[in-house]
Amino acid sequence: MYHCSGEGFSRLKQIFAMLHLRMRVVEPDRYHVPLEELAVGKGEAGEMAEPLPEAMLVFCGLGQALLNQVLEVIRVAKLPPIPLKAVLTDTNRTWNTIQLHEELLREREAIASQKAEKA
Repeated sequence: MYHCSGEGFSRLKQIFAMLHLRMRVVEPDRYHVPLEELAVGKGEAGEMAEPLPEAMLVFCGLGQALLNQVLEVIRVAKLPPIPLKAVLTDTNRTWNTIQLHEELLREREAIASQKAEKA
């Protein structure tokens, strides 16, 4: 979990607890740590990075059915928007937070461009 604080996000934490999911808040001093290490609670703190400007979630170790259930519960709960979501994969497991964030922004821009072309 990145940049997920406040009242709405306390409900997100309750949802994760209800579904028996563990969550880890990643602070800016650990943005340099590879995602696969963050997923298991490893990685030493380093220099403080600039906090992400928006919320981001990375799902690790969930099957497709459980992931769909979590996303549906989040949608139904009408939580604050979480614009950036990813799943830990073989491709991104060695990336750090900044690399993942940049890739998610590129994907979002590409999707927006495709929508604008269709309109």
